[in-house]
Amino acid sequence: MNRRDALLTTGSMVVSASLGAIACGGGPAVAQNTKTPPVGSAPPPPHHHGGGNGGLTEAAANCFAKGQACLAHCIGMLASGDTTMAGCAPVVHAMTAVMQSLTALAAAGSPRLPAFAKVALEFCKDCEAECRKHAAVHAVCKECADACARTVAEAQKIAA
Repeated sequence: MNRRDALLTTGSMVVSASLGAIACGGGPAVAQNTKTPPVGSAPPPPHHHGGGNGGLTEAAANCFAKGQACLAHCIGMLASGDTTMAGCAPVVHAMTAVMQSLTALAAAGSPRLPAFAKVALEFCKDCEAECRKHAAVHAVCKECADACARTVAEAQKIAA
């Protein structure tokens, strides 16, 4: 690396850092929640942001993650010429798209969550049925099917 390249690289890094600081408000970094409660006082109550849908949020997030692993497995098999997972790939792909949204809506406590959960659980049912066909042979399929079943159970609790 010559001197010119070093100066350009350093200059680019300074500009990037400056833009990042501006985007974040440009102020100095400040530690959050630095107040310590008085000795002997009760701890503050836990924060409950969103609508109290922790079970559904966790289930949908796990379902999304297991679905991503399953989809990667399907694609790998298809790439190697094995078409036994050809029916699974589009179903799990659709399910993961819906789970990403369900996770966000549940975490935010959206007022539309019950209606969305009703639709989302159908995607999970479809994916679970498809994954069960391969669960005895592929562990990733069993994990995805189990995650879908858990999400269906959680979604049914609030589905409208």
